[in-house]
Amino acid sequence: MSVNDDMFVSASNSFSNFAVVMHPFRNAANGGPIRCNMRYNTTDRFVHSVAVLGIEKNSTNAENFKFVYAAERMSTKTPYVCVGSIAKSTCISRSQCTDLPGDGNQQAYFLIGVDRNGTYAYGFTTSVAFKLDIYENRLILNLTTEQIWPGAGFVPHGLDIADTWGVVSGYGYADVVKKIYTAQGCWINLATLINVKCTLLTSETTFLVPSNVESYNDLYELPVAIRGQKVVVGIHRLSSAVVLRNIGTSLNVTKVHTVSYPDASSFGRVVDWADDTSLAILIQNPYETIWSKSQIFVYDENSVASTTPLFTFPNNQQIVGLRLSKPSFARFGITIGGNMAILTDNADILIIPVSAPGYASQWINTTEQVFVFYFEPKLCIGGTYKNRTSLGSCQICPPNTQNSGRSSQPVLECTRCDNSSGNSFCPLASLANTDFEKISSYSQAVAYPETGDTTDIEDLLMKNMFQIGSNSRCLVISPLLWTLVVSGICILVLSIMVIVKACGCKKFLKYRTHIKEIFKHTDIIGEGEMWAGGLATLAIIVLVSFSYWFSVSFIRRYPIENVFEPANFACDQTIINAQFSTGLELLDIPKSEESKLIFDLLDQQTFILTVELINTGFSCDSITTQENLVSGKYVTLQPDCKQNMNDSITSITFPLPRHQTSVQLNMSGPYWIGALRLCIRGERRSEESSTLRDLDFCEVYYTTNEAIGRTIYIPITFIKDINMTHALDSADSTTYSGLWMPTFTTPPLSDEAYYVEFGNYLRYTSSLTVLEIVLDERPFYVKNIQEPIVRTAELIFHGLLFTSLCIELFAFSFLLIKLFIIPFLRWIAYLWRRCHSKKEKSFEEMQNQSTSSQTDFDPIEFVSRL
Repeated sequence: MSVNDDMFVSASNSFSNFAVVMHPFRNAANGGPIRCNMRYNTTDRFVHSVAVLGIEKNSTNAENFKFVYAAERMSTKTPYVCVGSIAKSTCISRSQCTDLPGDGNQQAYFLIGVDRNGTYAYGFTTSVAFKLDIYENRLILNLTTEQIWPGAGFVPHGLDIADTWGVVSGYGYADVVKKIYTAQGCWINLATLINVKCTLLTSETTFLVPSNVESYNDLYELPVAIRGQKVVVGIHRLSSAVVLRNIGTSLNVTKVHTVSYPDASSFGRVVDWADDTSLAILIQNPYETIWSKSQIFVYDENSVASTTPLFTFPNNQQIVGLRLSKPSFARFGITIGGNMAILTDNADILIIPVSAPGYASQWINTTEQVFVFYFEPKLCIGGTYKNRTSLGSCQICPPNTQNSGRSSQPVLECTRCDNSSGNSFCPLASLANTDFEKISSYSQAVAYPETGDTTDIEDLLMKNMFQIGSNSRCLVISPLLWTLVVSGICILVLSIMVIVKACGCKKFLKYRTHIKEIFKHTDIIGEGEMWAGGLATLAIIVLVSFSYWFSVSFIRRYPIENVFEPANFACDQTIINAQFSTGLELLDIPKSEESKLIFDLLDQQTFILTVELINTGFSCDSITTQENLVSGKYVTLQPDCKQNMNDSITSITFPLPRHQTSVQLNMSGPYWIGALRLCIRGERRSEESSTLRDLDFCEVYYTTNEAIGRTIYIPITFIKDINMTHALDSADSTTYSGLWMPTFTTPPLSDEAYYVEFGNYLRYTSSLTVLEIVLDERPFYVKNIQEPIVRTAELIFHGLLFTSLCIELFAFSFLLIKLFIIPFLRWIAYLWRRCHSKKEKSFEEMQNQSTSSQTDFDPIEFVSRL
C-alpha cells in the first residue's frame, strides 16, 4: 500500500485488484472520499510495491490521479514498472508499463518510491535500479546493482524517497568471503543513484543465514521512513528502531531503541513518523484487545520503551468496529499532513484523519458492504481534553478540573472546579463538580447501648431524691431542695407558734390552739400526738411526691426504642429503665420457637442493590449486569438504570437474587468513574412479636484525585443483628427485631500504580470496566438483650419502702432532737441560771421576776413537750 494526503492505493494479488481511494481524508462537507477499484488487466502479474503521486499536475479540476507500481510477469520472471491513472468521476483507469532487464530469477524484493515533487519514480531490485520520468513514462537511469552498491551482495529491503535524496535499507556483506550479512542504511543521491554511502544500523555479530536475507522473510524486513532530515529504520527481528540523520552525503545513527513487549511477536515490522518528533511503530500481539490483533504505538523519538508510548491505536476512544473481526494490521502509512491509513491482513482499509485540538478521530459505524472504513474527528468525550493536533485520543482531565462533554466547542483545556464550598469532588477525568455531601456514606449501624453504672432501683431513688445539682435545671427539679424549702416554711410556722405563746397574746392563742389540732391530725410521725410532727409531714409529702413522680416517669422509659424525649424529671436526662447485654451466637445453635420467626424474616428479606457511578460518562445503554455462577457461567439481571446528566451520576438498581451471591456490572466505553456508592436497601416487615427493620446502608468508595480502576472487586459481609426485648410486664411476650448489618471492605480502587509501572498509555487501552460485588454471611449473629431495671410491681413495692424510709428518717430526726438537742438546751439554761444567782439584789429581783415569768413559760419545758 501507499498513501499521501490526496490518494491511497493498495494492491491485492489474491484478488488481482488495486483498491483506490481519492481524497481519502476529505470530510463529508467537502464531498468526502471517492472510492474505486482498478482491476489487473492480466492474470500473469504479481505486484510487489506501489507508490502514489496523487492528483496529476496537469489535471483539470483535480479529475485524474496517478500512482506507480512495481510488478513482475510471473511466467517469464520479468520485472516491469507501470504508471497507473484513474479518473475520480468515472473510475476509468489505464496503465502504462515498461519492462526492466532481469536476472532470470523471481524478485524477492522489488521496491519503488516517488519523490516529493511527484515527478520521478525510483525502483530497486536485487539486480537493477532505475529512475523513471512518470509523466513521460521514460527510463532516465537504468543501472545494475554492481554500479550502485559499494559492496557485492547487497539486498534492498526498504525504501523511502525525499526530494533530492533517498534511503535504501537492506543487508550487505560485511565479509564477502564468509558472506556475513549486516543490516545497513544507504544514503542515495537521486540525481545519479550511484553516490551511495551505507551506514551500519547495528553492531551485532550474529551470523545471518543468507537464504533468510536473499528470499522474502517478513522477520527480516527493514522498513524505512523519512521526515525532514531524519530517518527511522525498523529492524523487525531485533525488535529495534534506529533513528538516523542526514548529514549531507551520508547518514549518522543518533538513537537505537530496542523494546521487548511481553507476548509481542513483532516490533518494528512497519515504522513511520507520526509527526516531526514522534515515531509510529507497528506491534503485533502486544496483548489481547477486543479490537485488533496488532496495534500502532506512537513514541517520542527520544524515548522509546515499553512504558513510554504517547498513545496507541486503536484505543478505547478510537476503536476498530466489530465488522472487521479483530484484524491484524499488515501495513500502515502516515502522510506529511499527519493522516494515517492502515491495511489489514484481510485487505480492509482504515482511513484515520489527523484531528485538531479538542477532537479525536473516531470510528464511523456503517452497515454498507465496503472494504474501506472511515474515522471522523469528533469532539473530546466528557472528562477529557486535547491541546495538540495528532492522530491520538483525548487525554483525561487532571484532578480538580472538569469537562462535561456537553459543549459544542472543542475543549483544549479542562475548566477549573469551584471548591468554594469545600465539598468539591473533582478527581481525575471529571465531568462535573460533584457536591460530596450528596454522595456521602450513611449507616443504620449504631453501637448497642451499654448499661449504666446503677441498675438498682433503690440506688436510683436515693441518688435522685437526695441530690442538688449544680446547674439551674437540676436545682429546680431537686426533691431535696423543695423538701428543704417546705421544711424552712414549717420551721417558720413553728417559730411563730412559739412567739405567740411566749407573748401570751390572747387574741392569737385561740388560733394557735386550732392550728395545733389541725397539725396533730396530719401527724404521721408521732401518730397524731405531736402537732410539730404534722408540720414535718408536709415535708415528707413533698419528698414522697417527688419520688412517686420519678418512679412513674422512670418506668415509662422502656424500652429504649420508645424513648424519644430527654428525662426532664431527673438531673441525668439520659436515664432509662433498661439494662443491656450483647453477645455472639452461632447460627447452627437450635433456636427457640419464639425466636425462629425473626430468623425466617431475615432470611426472606430481599436485598435491593443500588450502584451509583459518580462523575462518569457511562450511560445506561453501555451497562449490563449479571449474577456470576460456577464455572464461569452467569445469568443476566435486569436493572433499573437512571442517569443524571447535570451531576454526571449513573444509578443502577436491581434486586439481588440471593443473600450470598456474586454480581457483576460490565461498563463498556471509553469513560472513567470518579467514585462508587453502593447502597443496600430492604423493606420492613412485621409478624406477631417480630419486626424486620428497614435496611438502608450506603458506602462511598473513592481515591483522592484518582479514578476508579478498570477491574474492581468489592466484598460485602452481612451479619444478622437481633434485638431481644423483654416485656415490662412478665406476663407479656418478648419482642424481637432484626437487621442485616453489612461490613464494607475497602479494596484497592485505583490502577494508578499499575500505570506508573507499565505505562500511562494503558489508561486508554481498555474499553471495559468491571465491578464485581461479592456478598457473604457470617456463621454467627449478634444477640442484643434488653430488659427493664424495674417492673411495675417491684417499683410499687420500692415506692412504699421509700415512703416508709422517709417517715422513719423524720422520726429519727425527732428522736435525735429529743435525746440530744433538748437535754443540751436544758443544760445551757441551767448554767445560765447559776451564773446570774450572785448578782445584786436588784438583779436578783429582776431575776426573780424573770423566774416568775419563766414559771408561766419555760422554753426548755416547752421544747420537751413538743
